[in-house]
Amino acid sequence: MKKLLVPILILLLIFTSLSFGKTKLIFTVHWSDYQLEGVKDEKGNLVTKGLKQYVEEYMKTHPDVEIEIRSVAFDELLKKIIVDHTAGLPSDIYVLYSLWGVELVNSGILDQPPIDVQNAVRLLFVKPAVDGATINGKIWGVPIEVDNYALVYNKKLLSAAGFKKPPKTWSELVSMAAKLTKKNPDGSIAQYGFAFLAGWDSAVVHPYLSLLYSNGGEFLSKDFKECLLDRKEAVEALEAELELFKTGGTDTAASVWNFPAGKVAMMIMAPWYETSLKIAFKDKYLETVGVAPIPYLKKPATCGYTWFIGVDSASKNKKQAWDFIKWMTIQTMSNGATRMGELMAKNIGAIPPRRTDLDKFPDELNDLYTGVFVKELIHTIQEPNVAQGQEIKTILMREIVEAWNRRKTAEQALKDAKKKIDEILKENY
Repeated sequence: MKKLLVPILILLLIFTSLSFGKTKLIFTVHWSDYQLEGVKDEKGNLVTKGLKQYVEEYMKTHPDVEIEIRSVAFDELLKKIIVDHTAGLPSDIYVLYSLWGVELVNSGILDQPPIDVQNAVRLLFVKPAVDGATINGKIWGVPIEVDNYALVYNKKLLSAAGFKKPPKTWSELVSMAAKLTKKNPDGSIAQYGFAFLAGWDSAVVHPYLSLLYSNGGEFLSKDFKECLLDRKEAVEALEAELELFKTGGTDTAASVWNFPAGKVAMMIMAPWYETSLKIAFKDKYLETVGVAPIPYLKKPATCGYTWFIGVDSASKNKKQAWDFIKWMTIQTMSNGATRMGELMAKNIGAIPPRRTDLDKFPDELNDLYTGVFVKELIHTIQEPNVAQGQEIKTILMREIVEAWNRRKTAEQALKDAKKKIDEILKENY
């Protein structure tokens, strides 16, 4: 009996030492179930890997590391990061919206990446994404997703109205939107020529910034000491949007979410919406959905934003956290692509920001939808990483909507936005 107990005790000791010797990392994201668990067919077979499968692969080859994935709703994520850090209960790794970067850096929440990671980001990633991960001149994470905007249109609705191709300039878009709009007998709009989305800050601000940049204007001074929305180019850009409302091509009740129902002819949208459109239109997708660059005022331009992955400064396992990030975003697989690039292209439906990844997934990134967004990276201007960026964005959204509702002129709305934003900038710069 004693002879049997000895090997059992040895095994228990080995198991215990292995268990206690593991480093546990907590990885917090904002992704949905299929992005975490993977995409499965009707029989439950895995078709496309999710984050979970990559994490399991890493833990298998790194048995001394355990990674727990936690998902938080996007509108709760920033608050969750700040509260947990302040309470001394931080996650080790986060996926972060670039606009939050300044606040997180100034609050001391983010750990600056190792030098080799910073050098890799500068060397290997597209400029809009590098700009997105740069705060106060320094790299603070590895970009994992770069987003910009394009014109998404319903081919069938345009064709039925006699249009053979999408608009190239903004004046063409305004003219076409009015002709594509159809009204019910009571005067309400049954089909929108164009749709914004009044209640979502990005759907209001990013299309406007795209037009502003297209008109040769700037949002903020380079030193972030002044808001430039009172300049001629800024006012002209908002007046160009207001033409859509004046000519009947849209109203504030319009919603981009009605595009899949065939009730919207044109909208300005980001690349991640592709999967929803494919689900909505099913076998009619290819013959219905079209994508083109945003119609311009003076020159092609589109606003962009970035998501990057970073480490909490209070993490007790920073080295292990950065090792995992490097494995996921910088080290390549046998096909030359990164695991994060594969996850973005095949599952998330986003543009991976590493240059080599852009060439490794032609089926996903060169299709009729995403291909336009990838080509427009050369015209993409990153949303500025500025202190209290979310507050500034909300101020601009509210003033733009005031102008849409004809409660203010474009000039007055932007003048009021400038005054409020300048007060914030004065406090921080």
